[in-house]
Amino acid sequence: MASTEAGTLFSVRGRVALVTGGTSGIGLMISKGLVSNGAKVYVCGLEIDPIQEVEASLNLLGEKSGGNATGFSCDLTSKEGITSISEFLRSHETHLDILISNAGIRRDPPKSCNVLTAPLEELQASLWSSSYSDWNQSFQVNAMAHYFLSVALLDLLAAAADSVMPDGTKGRDYGKGVVVITSSIASLHNATNVDMMSYATTKAATDHLVSLLASKFARWYVRVCGINPGFVPSNMNPMGSGSDADIFGDLVQKVPAKRAGTLDDLAGIILFLVSKAGAYVDGRSIAIDGGRTLFANGQM
Repeated sequence: MASTEAGTLFSVRGRVALVTGGTSGIGLMISKGLVSNGAKVYVCGLEIDPIQEVEASLNLLGEKSGGNATGFSCDLTSKEGITSISEFLRSHETHLDILISNAGIRRDPPKSCNVLTAPLEELQASLWSSSYSDWNQSFQVNAMAHYFLSVALLDLLAAAADSVMPDGTKGRDYGKGVVVITSSIASLHNATNVDMMSYATTKAATDHLVSLLASKFARWYVRVCGINPGFVPSNMNPMGSGSDADIFGDLVQKVPAKRAGTLDDLAGIILFLVSKAGAYVDGRSIAIDGGRTLFANGQM
């Protein structure tokens, strides 16, 4: 098969991947994309997540391609928890081709208001209702966990990048040894219709972390890339109802694409970044938002 054929260029068959927060939402979409294309995927989530059910469904999905999944619970809020993830992975693998550091949380102010119309006193009270612990937890999961997990697994990623391929080239030339961190388009605009201050701030930190880690890992060409998804349905971001946790209402219909992101959208960008097709991309983040950021700043 020619090197430019899709089957070679975007191949992840046989590659070892870890996906955090892989039991729902974006993480599950990414896991499906990898498994259905022949990857060996370790999926970790919270103890309360349906880990066994997700593992079974992913293994069923991977039967045709040879992909498979192993699910396990993980704690990303401490170095001890991240050390446990590293130890678990090392008990099974000698290298890691792909790290998808995806898990994230959102903590909205307990006292909500219409930020577009609320009088000063009401807006101030809403903003003040956010707690230090909510901000701390947001940074723990949305920024710090990406840092410590990438560092804990650096040698396994470097081993993948340095591996020798059948044609004599290095694994890095085929995209092996890559970290992809999930951020959000919340870091790219100042939309005023909703209050996601702590979330957006952590995601902005995540964007910068991508380039910081990439520069530190550059000597081994362990690549670090980011994705900035727009509206994508998940447990954290239910969409279409306009009630309860759905703070976005009908905004999805105002996106130029006229829809939310789907499995194909997320799987496609990941397959590009972690394969030979994206092997020359490092230290950069890519927005997958259907055009949302074209009009988001201060408008909607």
